[in-house]
Amino acid sequence: MDIRGKTCIVTGGSRGIGRALAELLVRMGARVAISGRSADSLRRAEERLRELGGPVIAVRGDVGRDADARELAERARSELGEVDVLINNAAILTPRLRVIETPAGTWEEVLRVNVVGSANMIRHVLPDMERRGSGVIINLSSGWGREASGWVAPYCASKFAVEALTQSLAEETAGGVLVFALNPGVIATDMLAAAFEDDVSSYPPPEKLDARWRRLFRAIEPSWHGSSRDL
Repeated sequence: MDIRGKTCIVTGGSRGIGRALAELLVRMGARVAISGRSADSLRRAEERLRELGGPVIAVRGDVGRDADARELAERARSELGEVDVLINNAAILTPRLRVIETPAGTWEEVLRVNVVGSANMIRHVLPDMERRGSGVIINLSSGWGREASGWVAPYCASKFAVEALTQSLAEETAGGVLVFALNPGVIATDMLAAAFEDDVSSYPPPEKLDARWRRLFRAIEPSWHGSSRDL
């Protein structure tokens, strides 16, 4: 799949893996729409993407809210063109707590952003993809979406749900639209450092994924219909 000229949405694109991926997509010639909840982070990310020279829009919002997800999809479509690639990256990883110590509000917030946010974006993007008979939806998963760990139960549960969402969607999706889940591995992000309150410098930074993402985009064929796969 030649990504040049394609319209791509990256949720949670203002920092971490999402921002690194958005920058790579712009360098590869894609048109990119990013979203984020922090106005400052989103502004800095947008400025950097514009420095790289690509057609870019940045939409502040929370994809866990349906109205915000709809706005992101509609603005991407109207300002950049019909969406070819949706990357559901937005996610929350909360500080480490036992299940019995984790407040109900934390569970609700993590599942709303990590799972409902992905479903919201899919609902507003997939119909056009199916009408055209082409498109790619990548749901960012995690090793904790395939093997759980203690003290991070909400995140694990959300990523298990992302895996299930992806597999269900792949069975429902019309031919020509590729749907899969991707586990990028443990990456040194601000989110990981905040959750673990520890030095995460031993893990690779998001930019180290560039070569793997490039191989992925070269390998993707919109007519191939798959389900959950690793990078």
